[in-house]
Amino acid sequence: MKRFSSAFALSCIGLYALIYFLPPDVTAPLNAHTASTLGLVLNSLGVPVCAADDLVSGQGPAFRIIPECTPVFTAGLFLCFVGFYPAAFRDKAKALLLGIPALYLGNLARLVGIAFISLYDWKLFDLVHVYLGQVFTLSLVIVACLAWMRWAGRKQSTQSPSFKSAVFLARFAVISGCLFLVWIKLHHGYIRLLDQVILAGFSLFNHQVPLARNTVYYYETVSTVVFTSLVLAAGSMPLMMRLKGLAGGLGVLFVTHLLHRINNVLLAYFRISSLVSIDLTLLVVGQYLVPVLFLIYLLRVQRPCTPAGPATLG
Repeated sequence: MKRFSSAFALSCIGLYALIYFLPPDVTAPLNAHTASTLGLVLNSLGVPVCAADDLVSGQGPAFRIIPECTPVFTAGLFLCFVGFYPAAFRDKAKALLLGIPALYLGNLARLVGIAFISLYDWKLFDLVHVYLGQVFTLSLVIVACLAWMRWAGRKQSTQSPSFKSAVFLARFAVISGCLFLVWIKLHHGYIRLLDQVILAGFSLFNHQVPLARNTVYYYETVSTVVFTSLVLAAGSMPLMMRLKGLAGGLGVLFVTHLLHRINNVLLAYFRISSLVSIDLTLLVVGQYLVPVLFLIYLLRVQRPCTPAGPATLG
């Protein structure tokens, strides 16, 4: 399992970096395809919209589709997860043929839901977009990975982990919803903490940077809610192990958020844009890869001697 975790993590980081380092023209067709499909679905549901390139516009404000709105990151993670998991090639092929379209449809359902809620009340757009963008999307990834592990281990064990996995996901949904409400109130304070660290660092080089905090919701910091919810939802994990996992994961996320704020300073005040791709790669690693690595760690701790068996999360 350790070898699998390392190969999976490195391949996923490499794939994410490749996506962000590629010229925008490479990902533009996927953005346009997602926008076109979203427009087609909304029109079929009685919502008149027009899709042009990566823009979906209608009666209300327009939606611009960016790579994070497409299933490229979830599908990429699932591809790496399945590709390096110890299983037969035929099983891997079946998993990818079923899993990637499922993630595609799940992402499309997310976009349709956001569009409908935004038409009802545009003020809810940011809130729903942030929540569904991370919590719902990660839930899809977890379901896909757990389903694959169960399928790959069907010959090694006759246990049925479906109920335990469902309970785990239910706990995750409830906890993440509660923590998300807390996050709404507290995340600006978290940003101020990051900024204080940055100001102290730049002051050492005699630079005074007036940091602006005009964003309503800092999307990237929701990863702390997602990871914390995942740790708390792990029912059978010993307390000390849970605390260590929480401290390690949140520490990694803190560093990625700090680097993101530093990159914003370099971009806004020093016109240095060479680190943008690295910054975005780190953010998406924190959003998707870090929680899934914790999930692998949890499963390895619960059954260290059966790396190909089905997942249990009781």
